[in-house]
Amino acid sequence: MCLMVGVFIFFFGVIFLCGRFSHFLSVLLVFELLTFGVFCWSSSCFVFSSNLVGCYFCLIFLVLSVVEAVMGLSLLVSSSRGLGRVAVKSFSFMGV
Repeated sequence: MCLMVGVFIFFFGVIFLCGRFSHFLSVLLVFELLTFGVFCWSSSCFVFSSNLVGCYFCLIFLVLSVVEAVMGLSLLVSSSRGLGRVAVKSFSFMGV
């Protein structure tokens, strides 16, 4: 059951990632949705296999996803202080 939920959450996040976003915070939330889906999928796979190395992998993956969230929020805060806007279009170097 958890395996199916993890795969569903991941594909739901991929569909949202293909959409158009106008705010940087919504992109960060979709990235968190993707990492949560991968974490649910990997934790259910490793629990069913009863592998201790898999549990350590899930713990390391969870720590790296927290680091990713903190780095994204720090980028959001620094850009809003420096530029005054947090639109995704303002991060584009091409200007398209």
